[in-house]
Amino acid sequence: MLRSFGKRAGLREAAKGACELLDVALTHDSFAHERSRPGAAAISNERLEFLGDAVLGHVVARDLYERFPSEPEGSLSRRRASLVSREALAQTARRLDVGPLLLLGKGEAAAGGERRPRVLAAVFEALVGAVYLSEGFVAAEAFVAREHLAYADTPDGSDPKTELQEYAQARFKRAPLYAVTGEAGPAHAKAFTVEVAVGGKVMGTGTGATKKQAQARAAAQALSTIPKRTQRRRGTEPSTLRG
Repeated sequence: MLRSFGKRAGLREAAKGACELLDVALTHDSFAHERSRPGAAAISNERLEFLGDAVLGHVVARDLYERFPSEPEGSLSRRRASLVSREALAQTARRLDVGPLLLLGKGEAAAGGERRPRVLAAVFEALVGAVYLSEGFVAAEAFVAREHLAYADTPDGSDPKTELQEYAQARFKRAPLYAVTGEAGPAHAKAFTVEVAVGGKVMGTGTGATKKQAQARAAAQALSTIPKRTQRRRGTEPSTLRG
């Protein structure tokens, strides 16, 4: 099961030696109760879910704190609530295609448990807990950043890189230029820093667990410096680029 899930979710490096923990993370309590012996404790993913919830909350809070240094607590709380919501976590679990790997009781399986947001969100939290116990906090943080935050940065479906490219092409007749300016951490938990230049000037910097995530964050920062009406009226010089 570890090999199968590793191919689906990119856990091959993050969860070395964690086969047993992954099995538990994928075990719903309905399955555990059906298979447990009389008088024996049923082993499901609920404890790992509890742990993963705490780790996930810490990683998301820290990420938001560092990415939005000028935002007040209330705004950061709203962002965090959105990123750790049941639907957001369930969406990540769907993208990782963990549904078919879940161990469900007969009743839960018949009721479509592998598609239920509550079940999917719980299993993603349990997976975070499994990675944390197996490989430590740094690996768990990298897993959350790579598999969840990298895709949850733009929940409205917008694509900052595409939007910035359209603006740059219209204004300067050339695409933005991205450059990796920093790389830190071990191989399984890299952190990349990327700068994006538009019209010959650096307009954004982003850090992420992948180059793609760092580029998206750099593009989002660049867009935040351009007045919205200027972005819509392509060809009008933004104030940030006036000499």
